[in-house]
Amino acid sequence: MKPTAEPETPAALTMKQKDQLRARLVSERDRLQAQTSMAVVREPTERAAEAMDEAQASLEQHEALGLAAHERTLLQHIERALKKLEFGTYGVSENSGEPIGFRRLQAIPWARLTASEQEESEARGRQYR
Repeated sequence: MKPTAEPETPAALTMKQKDQLRARLVSERDRLQAQTSMAVVREPTERAAEAMDEAQASLEQHEALGLAAHERTLLQHIERALKKLEFGTYGVSENSGEPIGFRRLQAIPWARLTASEQEESEARGRQYR
């Protein structure tokens, strides 16, 4: 019989864990900032020869803008997590004050809720769609 994985019992993060997560947040922030600074929304330089070319260009621009908006939001979450590290409130749920497990923070270093709180939040959101 295979041993089952024990659920993580969240505890306060150690300094080593915080340092590891801080490095990951900074790395991700730097990557996003570099990517954002290189992304330029291209303006059409000449009139497209066919309507399909215009439609394709419009679709590509729309997708690029959507991706840029997602990256800006992610960057805000990362900056917020770095501020929380600075003020000593990182790794604690914004809803309950319970510790967010280290494994969850390794997966999503900018997490603001425990895994169960996030699941509940998402389930409530689905109820109203």
